[in-house]
Amino acid sequence: MTSPITQNIDILKKSQQLDSEIYSSRLLLEDIPSQRMKLKADLASEKTHLEELDKALKEIQMRLKTKELELGQKEGQIKKLDGQLSQVKTNKEYGALQQEIASLKADNSLLEEEIIHILDEVEAAKEEAQKEKEIFASVSKSFQGKEDELATQEKTLQGRLVELENQRKEAVAQLPPELGDLYSRIALKKQGLALAPVNAEACSACHLQLRPQLINEIRLGDHIVVCENCSRILYFEA
Repeated sequence: MTSPITQNIDILKKSQQLDSEIYSSRLLLEDIPSQRMKLKADLASEKTHLEELDKALKEIQMRLKTKELELGQKEGQIKKLDGQLSQVKTNKEYGALQQEIASLKADNSLLEEEIIHILDEVEAAKEEAQKEKEIFASVSKSFQGKEDELATQEKTLQGRLVELENQRKEAVAQLPPELGDLYSRIALKKQGLALAPVNAEACSACHLQLRPQLINEIRLGDHIVVCENCSRILYFEA
């Protein structure tokens, strides 16, 4: 016939299995908000990077527009001065106009080189921005998928926790009230691990070598014995 202590130990072992899963499930639930925050931070980072690239592209395009406008103005000046060449009356005036035209053409030559360089910058910036848009679209899609996964996981864990806690209440209710209270206090302090099997005459949880008298008390099974070091309930594996 199974002794009451053995029966209680069996109930305690079942309760511990439940408490261990409850503890693990709670940890997973507690981690979900931080996972959500990381997902949002990653998405925000990609969005910021994309916005920075778009801003840089617009600045380059604005610089290009300014240079093209400057080139157009100088070309207008050259055309105007060319028209004045036929109207001058002295060689000195003619030479001065030609020198001014040559200077403007030299400026335009440099401007054209700058414009070509800026056009290359525009193309490179457009290409980088396009790549980042594709990355952002991928991250956004991934974000929504992971958000959905987290929501499903959260709902599943919450449902499982309700089941586990109900099963635990039923299990602990089968214990004598004092033992049930003792177990619950230890489980709360020890992250759901309130029991420890004896292994080589030592507590398997904290590895304290047990006194021979304590070993005998556990073997006799007349009462519940706790470890003198970690306070867990001790038992021998059947």
